[in-house]
Amino acid sequence: MRAIRFDTYGGPEVLTLVDTAVPEPGPGEVSIDVTYAGVNFAEVMFRRGQFEPGTPHVPGLEVTGTVRALGEGVTTLRPGQRVAALTLAGGGYAEVAVARERLTVALDGELDAIPAPVAAAFPCNLPVSWAILHEVARVREGESVLVLAGAGGVGSGAAQIARHLGAGRVFGAVGSAAKLGPATRFGYDEVLTYEELERRIPELTDGQGVDVLLDSVGGPVRARALDLLAPLGRHVVYGNASQQDHTYEANLMWYTAKTVAGYNIGGLANRRPDLVHGHLVECARLLASGAVRIETTELALEDVAKAHEILERRDSTGKFVLRVS
Repeated sequence: MRAIRFDTYGGPEVLTLVDTAVPEPGPGEVSIDVTYAGVNFAEVMFRRGQFEPGTPHVPGLEVTGTVRALGEGVTTLRPGQRVAALTLAGGGYAEVAVARERLTVALDGELDAIPAPVAAAFPCNLPVSWAILHEVARVREGESVLVLAGAGGVGSGAAQIARHLGAGRVFGAVGSAAKLGPATRFGYDEVLTYEELERRIPELTDGQGVDVLLDSVGGPVRARALDLLAPLGRHVVYGNASQQDHTYEANLMWYTAKTVAGYNIGGLANRRPDLVHGHLVECARLLASGAVRIETTELALEDVAKAHEILERRDSTGKFVLRVS
């Protein structure tokens, strides 16, 4: 089968198209004939060695397609069934991928309305957006939300889910003026550049700051995040695109009556796959109903390096998906 693989860590050029063996599902797993695979910033971090999955490695954290074969003990899925899945061990950039049964959603009934490119684009991003807002930040009706990387895959979904959960004002932040226009399509009240945040957020919130700040960026914005929060505000960290972290003193949380929390879908899936499965199903229903939408850009499997280049420059909006078969 065809697959994209890297044998050493490095830039997008290390991604190569290879012919490799078809993987077989183990106990509690299914193999999937992949039609589309999503592309995520996490895969950029794996490729450049920020996290080391080991080499050689076939990246790809989410796919859609049809069930090819069942591993021992699988009871909720059947061969030929249309599905979307998290492939958190990698392997999504390939004609056949393996996923755990509990991280695979059957696209039956109302969920059959989800187009294939969108079905590949949601398993990572939307469940992260949902979990951050619903489970971690626990957004309450009328609260204000600020989403960093507001034009990206998680950010664009978070803006819509925040509205769905009853948030009041929802603000987006982006890395360049070129992204201001595209980000407004996702329903933000205001979209700002990072350089504007310290001046504009107090103006937009009557000096109080926002109740929830979603942060996958890190760097200078993370260092000043608490200054953007209202009392009892929650700063949720779920990524570090800048590769620049920030350390907080516990006493600072005490003094300011603010919270720093975190979310990692891979860690949660390993310990509580039932929770992640529930998030996948909930997000699929939101997509099928039209309550949330995803803008996708399609590329051929062999053109994945282009997607990585754009993601690494932080020039992307919406979500890249790869046409596999």
